[in-house]
Amino acid sequence: MAHQVEQMMYVGATPWHGLGTQLNVAPASTEEAIRLAGLDWNIELQQLATPDGRLVERNAVVRTSDNSILGTVGMGWEPVQNVKAFSPFEPFLQAGLATIETAGSLKGGRRVWMLAKINRPDSVIVPQADDRVAKYLLAAVGHDGTLAFRLGYTPTRVVCMNTLSVAVNEGESTHIRIPHLSGATKAIDAIAKTIEGVDARFEKTAEIFRALAGVKIRGSEQLRQYVDSVFKPNKAEHGADGLSDLLARPVSPRESIFSADSGEMTSEKKSRVFDEIATLFEQGRGNDLPGVRGTAWAAYNAVTEQLTWNRGNSQDQRLETVWLRDSGVAARALPNAVSQFLGN
Repeated sequence: MAHQVEQMMYVGATPWHGLGTQLNVAPASTEEAIRLAGLDWNIELQQLATPDGRLVERNAVVRTSDNSILGTVGMGWEPVQNVKAFSPFEPFLQAGLATIETAGSLKGGRRVWMLAKINRPDSVIVPQADDRVAKYLLAAVGHDGTLAFRLGYTPTRVVCMNTLSVAVNEGESTHIRIPHLSGATKAIDAIAKTIEGVDARFEKTAEIFRALAGVKIRGSEQLRQYVDSVFKPNKAEHGADGLSDLLARPVSPRESIFSADSGEMTSEKKSRVFDEIATLFEQGRGNDLPGVRGTAWAAYNAVTEQLTWNRGNSQDQRLETVWLRDSGVAARALPNAVSQFLGN
């Protein structure tokens, strides 16, 4: 299968997806990162027309460097250029508060991203296991009309480089999403101000992780109930308050592991997914460490590892799933763990 990654750079150790060009020194600015990642190009809108010359109420999104068409969009869609999308990182870089670790494009430039590590101490979850979570900021934008600009935080479990799905506290989102409508570019200028409390939000997340590490799983049936709750959304929850407000919209048909007609997971897939997660619960990366083994933290990490490492047909598809897609399954992993294991 052909790679979806068009161009990508990373700093330091080879990332879990094994893709891209390695750099020995982190870029000093977003401008340098954009150049090294091959993202130094712009997009423009060109109105579509019928063969007889009549204008259509849709625009083509055209990459000016090679005139490739990245997608078609409605007339109200406003482009966000790469340099603008990643500009909120610049103050953090210049102040020494963050370091860019990776950036690149997927699907011929239709989706681009940049990931920066926040220069703050890792959150320690299980001290005796040296089980830590590192703190990152992620910016991503879609140039094909399918992904709004987003900027937010994403934690990574250091022991296995597993990117964790996160939803913390009632009504609090981990990402800021801005649709490509009038004023979107101006709105991005104000986003940096909202990131000032990001370290505190990470610690709030870490507190939940530590609480999960303090709960022992009582048996396979309790694990199965948790897995079922993540992979099969409870329709009754959508009208409830609290953690259910964090549930993302359902997985798109292209991603769905449920049968198309009933919304239920097919029995074959249900059995396979549970078997994979049960194995990861016992033998997953870092799950056999003291203080982690047999806990709700291990159960949550088994689910996120299954989504991060086992799901998808290629490493670059997994990269897109982890960083750039809205996935209802991933979004349910943490709130459902809190609900089931911590009684909230």
